[in-house]
Amino acid sequence: MTEASRILAARGCPKINLQVRAGNDAAVKFYEIVGYTVEDVSSLGLRLVDDEVGEPSVTRR
Repeated sequence: MTEASRILAARGCPKINLQVRAGNDAAVKFYEIVGYTVEDVSSLGLRLVDDEVGEPSVTRR
């Protein structure tokens, strides 16, 4: 993680963002330990494939 952060910073990347699914407290705790902070933001998504079925979950509008 430290090396990836160093490389990204050296290439001019100002910030790393990541998403953790709700309820994955272990992942949140891990990322907090290595320096990430939970931010008050909204994450929007449109599911195109159902994770469990592997088939399209929406039709084009």
